[in-house]
Amino acid sequence: MKRVLITAPYMIREREKVERLFEGKPVELEWAEVRERLEEPDLLRVIGGISGIICGDDRITKKVLDAAGELEVIVKWGTGIDSIDSDEAGRKGIPVKRTLDAFTEPVADTTVGIMLAFSRAIFTSDRLMKRGEWEKPQGYCLGEKTVGIIGLGNTGSAVARRLRCFGPEVIANDIRDIDRATIKECGARMVQKGEIYERADFITLHTDLNETSYHLLDAAAFGKMKKRPYVINVARGPVIEEAALIEALAGGRISGAGLDVFEDEPLSPGSPLRSMDNVILSSHNANSSPRSWQRVHENSVNMLFEGLGIE
Repeated sequence: MKRVLITAPYMIREREKVERLFEGKPVELEWAEVRERLEEPDLLRVIGGISGIICGDDRITKKVLDAAGELEVIVKWGTGIDSIDSDEAGRKGIPVKRTLDAFTEPVADTTVGIMLAFSRAIFTSDRLMKRGEWEKPQGYCLGEKTVGIIGLGNTGSAVARRLRCFGPEVIANDIRDIDRATIKECGARMVQKGEIYERADFITLHTDLNETSYHLLDAAAFGKMKKRPYVINVARGPVIEEAALIEALAGGRISGAGLDVFEDEPLSPGSPLRSMDNVILSSHNANSSPRSWQRVHENSVNMLFEGLGIE
């Protein structure tokens, strides 16, 4: 009997659905208590004797892997594996599996929704009305704006495709070479990041978290933003240097921000971001979609079985 630890919050949230996927399998499930993620000390208390783990953004460090003497496979529920020491896992012969293109559709929808909320002044109008005022804030059509996309992979290109019906100019940057067919389908023009900083009214981030993207938007980058853009991050929190973002918002160097992810999660109740009217916040939930969740549940369990040699 294989002992399997489940720490992925969305699987815990839908425990009954997930348990059905394990029916008839030689597996003993252990469910962690998780709010957002498990840190290294949390994992060290529970990882002993575990054969497989389906994790969220847990800190699976070298120390955790050293303590996981029976671990055969790590499955990330979703896509991003930056919280896992994949190099050390590889040295120990432990495969790290994930679902690529897991949440492209809901995250792309969220991104465009944030753009529309800002461009049409939806939240501003709502706040004014609820205060008993009758003002008419200026709104814009997206077709009057330029959108800069940093990271034209699965999600970035899905955002660009959705924007075609709204008509903005779309400029994009990626550290990889993007094939011409994808660029044409997206209606985007590939540029250097400097042009995005100078010309974009909206800058939206769709990158993995790695050495090249950590604090991609820092104080220097905000200083180059000529049109006071709105900045959207539904990728990974540390892609933006949060202190620099708060300073840029407070100083009027950018017009606003739409944030689903943060450097430290959950976001501190005392964060200045929570009291800024030109900021739209959500709790790392842009992936919300029953269809997408179920697909990732099933794929994660199947990858676990594969890693454990269970048919």
